[in-house]
Amino acid sequence: MGKTPLDEQIANALVNNAVNDGFLISVNDSDETAVNRSRNVTEITNAMFSANTDTLTLNVEEHRVGEVTLIYDRGGKGLDVISDHTDIPHINRLVQYTMKQFGL
Repeated sequence: MGKTPLDEQIANALVNNAVNDGFLISVNDSDETAVNRSRNVTEITNAMFSANTDTLTLNVEEHRVGEVTLIYDRGGKGLDVISDHTDIPHINRLVQYTMKQFGL
């Protein structure tokens, strides 16, 4: 198993959208935190995709706002790469906007 091209495109769009919304992002691949509170899109995306799952923790300044869990190559043709996310309005809009970019 591994990421599909659509998985990667959706995950990268989510990161770009989150950074543009002002979030600091931490990346955890279930073993370790590879990036801690960054707005550097290249640093964030380079830390992703080393495992089948990434958890992106979204922060505003020092405050944790929520998480988005990405699971790659689940057979849903990208429809389910965003497996779970914190159910608050701003993160819901972020996820919906990202999925809408792909017609999903």
